[in-house]
Amino acid sequence: MNRNQRRKRTQEPAQQFQSRLATLRQMVAQSPAAAGDQAIKLLEEYLEALANQQGYRGEASLGRSTVFLRGRDALPDSLLDQAESYTQVRNALAHTYGLQVSPALASELIAFLEQLLKLEAVTVSDLMSAGVAAVRAEQPLAEARDLMVRGGYGRLPVLGERGEIRGLLVERDVVVALTRAEQNGGIARMTVADALPPDALDRVVCLRPDASRELVAEALREPNVVACLITPSGSLAQSPIGIITHADLLYRM
Repeated sequence: MNRNQRRKRTQEPAQQFQSRLATLRQMVAQSPAAAGDQAIKLLEEYLEALANQQGYRGEASLGRSTVFLRGRDALPDSLLDQAESYTQVRNALAHTYGLQVSPALASELIAFLEQLLKLEAVTVSDLMSAGVAAVRAEQPLAEARDLMVRGGYGRLPVLGERGEIRGLLVERDVVVALTRAEQNGGIARMTVADALPPDALDRVVCLRPDASRELVAEALREPNVVACLITPSGSLAQSPIGIITHADLLYRM
């Protein structure tokens, strides 16, 4: 079973909580204390969902989620510091009878939630390079080499007979294969499939166009992953409509 089969994609926290945040924006003018209380709960649930998405399976709390996310570099330290400060507010509200959130703090909490959710507003469709240049597994390797040289591509998705993704061909594969073929005079007979190493599919993670930037970053942190290929449903069985590399993500950070 490869990495793409093991990966279970869940709905991104930003998508789950946007509508609830919109309700709090409307509530804060008339009932700031209630809006502030709900904002802290929303923050706690949001960070818990984000931590779960990153692999946390422990007991849920605002403090525990913050500590876990800091260890995963999931959010900037400045935002995690601020989230951690709200842990004290959460504890005070839970253990002090009659204590309420002030209007100023309620507005601050809502603004902070907006800032967090904006981090996930950038999606794969914003990051990807569309019009992916790809090669077929049965194509002559010399054609793939020419496409790489002519187009300046360092990597090319390899597709099977039905358009499914078979792996990612990188420059090193071509150099190694052609060098080997030169020695036995078999360059003309060599295909792209002949040059693909056994782990060619592990270089790829498939994502849907509506996946978040966070999921892209998570995928590109994995060992051996060279690029994210974007397909309509995030399936390897479909041809790619876009590609994201480490450089694409770097330019948007």
